[in-house]
Amino acid sequence: MSTVLQSKPVAQDPLAEKLNFQQRLQSVTNKVHASKNIEEILTDISGELCGLFAADRLTLYLVSEDKGSIVSKVKTGLQSFKDIKLPINEQSVAGFVAANKRVLNIKDAYDEAELKSLSPQLNFLKAVDAKTGYRTR
Repeated sequence: MSTVLQSKPVAQDPLAEKLNFQQRLQSVTNKVHASKNIEEILTDISGELCGLFAADRLTLYLVSEDKGSIVSKVKTGLQSFKDIKLPINEQSVAGFVAANKRVLNIKDAYDEAELKSLSPQLNFLKAVDAKTGYRTR
């Protein structure tokens, strides 16, 4: 008689997971700081950023020269779209983040109640999803 032992994947220690994340984040940060061309490096590291944050898509914005709006510079999955320009205000998620200089983790961008709990003016701009057939999560 033989016995087959199956080992379950060992859950990684939370401290080790955090350290791994911090090391990967530091690697990406070092690449950004070492680059002389920010737009080029952002394009180069977009895949790493998606992996780091378990995202399947991302959009990175830069503040416009007049400091009144943000303009998309990297859009994974949206190569056919022109740059997206949004005012820095609380009417869009990206504009809200830029205006308030804070990170958001929104469970469901389509959940109006969740958005309104952050700001009564906050809306999710569904136009890009409608054009691409993609549903932002």
